[in-house]
Amino acid sequence: MKTESSVAGVDLIGLEDPGFEAALETLLGRRPDEVLIPALPYSVIARNFSARAIALLGVRFDMTSAAGKSCSVVHYADSLRNPENADLAPGRMRFVSAEPLYTRLVLRREDRVDPRGPMNLANLRKAIGIRASVDCVAFDDGSFTGPDSLHAFDRLARERAGELEFLAALPAPPASEDFLLRATENPGLRALARKLYEGLTTGGEAEMKKRAAGHRCRLPLHR
Repeated sequence: MKTESSVAGVDLIGLEDPGFEAALETLLGRRPDEVLIPALPYSVIARNFSARAIALLGVRFDMTSAAGKSCSVVHYADSLRNPENADLAPGRMRFVSAEPLYTRLVLRREDRVDPRGPMNLANLRKAIGIRASVDCVAFDDGSFTGPDSLHAFDRLARERAGELEFLAALPAPPASEDFLLRATENPGLRALARKLYEGLTTGGEAEMKKRAAGHRCRLPLHR
């Protein structure tokens, strides 16, 4: 797999690159087993050589199907709500697979993968010329860089603004119940609305307000 990065201080290494096996063993604490090995040709290791922790990493996989159709996907690792806990600190590495079930396998240190994983790898084996690249990076100070092919910067800004507006408009009971139920129909607010609704129904207005006050929006980003 070809790899590339236009973000200073961040690179990707694939199975055929020098240092991949050593880096993988460092991440795993052992040699890869028979569960993970089939996914390695379609996986990379991201390395942070910068002076700041990475709170958002987007890795893009581009490939061409056997029929000649181009396709791509971007996988994101997002800790923007808790940037102080970002696991991709300076000098650290992260395993990223084109099949996210294997990414989860490594991150959670599991010894088995969901049956869909091997099935999805069968489709990846038919692809031609897979390439991995760093699509975007946000550091723990909010600075954002990278090609950002799926416009994550704008999407995250909209979602943050939407959450702040929603919290500011939160009414007191009984109006809050209908307000929260309607918000669960909004994909960008669904998780927050459900959390507050659960608080309202289990602990009343006090618990709802407590959860609202404790909610952390994503770190504001800037270029």
